[in-house]
This record gives sequence, structure tokens and C-alpha cells, in this order.
Amino acid sequence: MSDLELTMMRRVGELNKEVARLKAEVERLRKAGDAMAEEMGLETYAEEHFKQQKEFLKAWNAAKEGKPHA
Repeated sequence: MSDLELTMMRRVGELNKEVARLKAEVERLRKAGDAMAEEMGLETYAEEHFKQQKEFLKAWNAAKEGKPHA
């Protein structure tokens, strides 16, 4: 095996380690973000907010058609 091939194989190994490290870091950050969102109650807030938006949209569409909103 040539020196170039050995160098390239080492570099590929280094890059594979770096990819694994970055994937682990992203996963760690995702978990931290999920924990913060849960702690702040953002998931519940978002669900309620979207429910309100959906109700508004139903009312708006009914009004555009001249129908009363239930």
C-alpha cells in the first residue's frame, strides 16, 4: 500500500470520527432543546395556540360564506 493510500485511509478514519462526534453533539443539543421546551411548557402552548388558530380559520371561512360559526 502506498503512502498516499495510507494517508487517505487515516484521513477517512478521522473524518468518520468527526462525523460521529458531530452527530452525537446534535443529538445532545436536540435533547437539551426538548428539555427546555418541556420545562417552559412550549409544547402545551403551541398546541393551544394552533387550536385557537384553527378555530379562527373555521370562523373566518364560515363568515366568508355568510354562514354562522358554531
